[in-house]
Amino acid sequence: MDTEVLRKVGLTENEIKIYLNLLKAGSSTAYEIGKQTGIYRVHVYDKLEQLMDKGLVTHIYKGAKKYFQATSPSKIKHYLEDKKRELETQEQAVEAILPELEAMSNLPKEDTFVEVFKGNEGLKYFLKDIIKTKQEVLITGIDDQKYQEALPIFMKQYFRDLRINNIKERVITIKKPGIFLFEKELAPTTYYRFLTEKQFNPTNTFVYGNKVVIVTWGTPVMAVMIKNEAIAETYRSHFEQLWEIALRRL
Repeated sequence: MDTEVLRKVGLTENEIKIYLNLLKAGSSTAYEIGKQTGIYRVHVYDKLEQLMDKGLVTHIYKGAKKYFQATSPSKIKHYLEDKKRELETQEQAVEAILPELEAMSNLPKEDTFVEVFKGNEGLKYFLKDIIKTKQEVLITGIDDQKYQEALPIFMKQYFRDLRINNIKERVITIKKPGIFLFEKELAPTTYYRFLTEKQFNPTNTFVYGNKVVIVTWGTPVMAVMIKNEAIAETYRSHFEQLWEIALRRL
C-alpha cells in the first residue's frame, strides 16, 4: 500500500504503522503493538494518544488490560473535515487582528517588538509578564470561561499574584445573560463593565505598560504581544472611552 497519502494528511510514520497494525489486528495492547511494529512502547503510548486525538483510535478494557483498536477508515475523512474547520477558525482569527497588524507596518520598525506565543504555555507567559510589569491591566473582548477551562490551576495563582502585588484589572465584556465572570472572592482587584453586542468588539485584547496582547482562540490558542508605547497608548485611550460608556452591572 502507498501510505504517502496518509503522510500528506498529517500522520507521522509511526502513527501510520500503528494505525495499519490495528486495522489488521482488530485490537491489541500497547505491548503487542510495540512488539509487532518495532516501536518502543513509550513511543507507542505517545502515538496512540495522538491517534485518539485525531479520532482514528479508541480503547476498551478487557478485564484489567487496556486494548486499542482502529476506528473506521472513514474517520480519516472526518479528521480532514475537522482540520478544515480549524483552518477556517484560524483564518477568522487572523482576519480579526489584521487591522491592528497592518497599522503596525506604518511604524518605525525599531520602535516595535512583536512576539507570537502558541498554546496554553503562551497564555501563561504573558499573564506572568503582567505580574512582572506590576501596572494596571485593561482588558476587552474577554471570555473568562475559556481561561478558566484552559488554565484552571494557573488562574488561581494569577489572581493571587494580582492581589499580592495590588495590580488592578479592568475588564470590558459583553452584556448578556449567563456570561462567565471570575468571582470577587477569587479576583478582588478585577473590575467589570459591560457593553451591548452592537458596541462590543470580541477581539480579546490586554493592554499593560507599553504592551498590547491580542489573543485568538483558534487551535491552538495564539497570543500576539506587541511592545510599542504609541500602540499601547492608542489602545489605552480607546479603552478609557469605552469604559466611560460601559454599564457597571449586567
